[in-house]
Amino acid sequence: MTIELTKEEKITIIDTHIKNIAFSKYNLDLTLIEESAKTTPDSDILQKTNYNIQQLSDQINALEAEKDSLN
Repeated sequence: MTIELTKEEKITIIDTHIKNIAFSKYNLDLTLIEESAKTTPDSDILQKTNYNIQQLSDQINALEAEKDSLN
């Protein structure tokens, strides 16, 4: 027996993934704020954090495109 997900179920799952990534992205935004508040911010941490934020943004964009393809 094969069970197919409805379009609405797929969209709900995608939205859940996007929300989880948004939580991670916000956490990294806070890391940037914390690191920038230091007397001597670590440029390596700032660079890596910005890179990770960009990667998460790319993931959100990919999921949004997948969601758009379902409509």
